[in-house]
Amino acid sequence: MIDAAIEMIEVGGEASVRVALVASALGVSEPAVYHHFENRAELVTAAYIVWYERNLLMDPSPEAVMRMVQSREDYERSFRMTLEWSFAPERVRARSIRVAVLGAAQTNTELRSAINDINVKFLTTVADNIRTGQSNGWVKLDVDPTALAFWLHGQLTGRFFAEMTDGHVDLDAWNAISTQAVLASIRPD
Repeated sequence: MIDAAIEMIEVGGEASVRVALVASALGVSEPAVYHHFENRAELVTAAYIVWYERNLLMDPSPEAVMRMVQSREDYERSFRMTLEWSFAPERVRARSIRVAVLGAAQTNTELRSAINDINVKFLTTVADNIRTGQSNGWVKLDVDPTALAFWLHGQLTGRFFAEMTDGHVDLDAWNAISTQAVLASIRPD
């Protein structure tokens, strides 16, 4: 049901989600949908939450990246690797989806709360990785790990605005500036 609702949002926006259409797409009755979701709004919110979370996931995960780190050079390489993965052309859609869900969350308090919980959980792992870097002398000690994790997330999601310009912004230059800014924010010297 959630996947059918996500597909409808992708194709026609939130307004295109209809319980009757979801039921028809799945070959079930409308009451079967209402058995799982109290109303259409609950279905749409659940779809947005799953859609956001799917498009936030990193490959490899922040925890897996840290298992590969043994030195300051490895640590910086892991940041570069994560940024390169994040900047890849196939990630444009993921950023676009996150921006769409964040927009919907502005008027949906339940969605906003769920997205906040997802972000806090995900970014806590990023902040923990920054703390590990600090404890090993690879990251400035005067940097707040949580603030930096949230800044990084906003900075990466913000790339969407440069991508929307249809060539007005040189994305390779954006990537270089972004990478320099990130590394400058963590380097202890």
